[in-house]
Amino acid sequence: MIARALNVLRFVERTAAAGLLVILVAIVFAGAVGRYGGHPVIWSDEVAQALFIWVSMLAADLTLQRHGHFSIDILASLLPVRARFILDMVVILLLAALLALLILNGFRFASMTAGRPMPMLGLPSSVATAALPVGFALMMVTLIEQAIHRIRHREEPPADHNASEVM
Repeated sequence: MIARALNVLRFVERTAAAGLLVILVAIVFAGAVGRYGGHPVIWSDEVAQALFIWVSMLAADLTLQRHGHFSIDILASLLPVRARFILDMVVILLLAALLALLILNGFRFASMTAGRPMPMLGLPSSVATAALPVGFALMMVTLIEQAIHRIRHREEPPADHNASEVM
């Protein structure tokens, strides 16, 4: 049941990221064509900035799911299996603590910006800044999923992951 819910969440996340990226590109293109043609789309930059934040946060989690973030594991790969497992768990715990702080502060920031409208759209700025706690929370779910997988397969060294494809 949890695995099915995670699969649905991942599908929604990938679909949202891809859809928002297409919309972002279309809006930036429309804004550029409008400016070039002497009829600027005055709200395009504002919408593009908000969409960019959402796409960036979703892409960060999609990259985390594929172990695609930059890491240097030259020394870690030389460790025995048990020591590597302990190191991996320490890293996961540190990342979880960081994400917990980022989620908390992301909610605070989104709350602070709720009363500040976007100049062209009139929407609360929290429409954009809400991407921060949502993105960090998605990364926390991914991290928990990876920790459970690592605990279940503790005797196996982590496999090399192909991070060449993100979306």
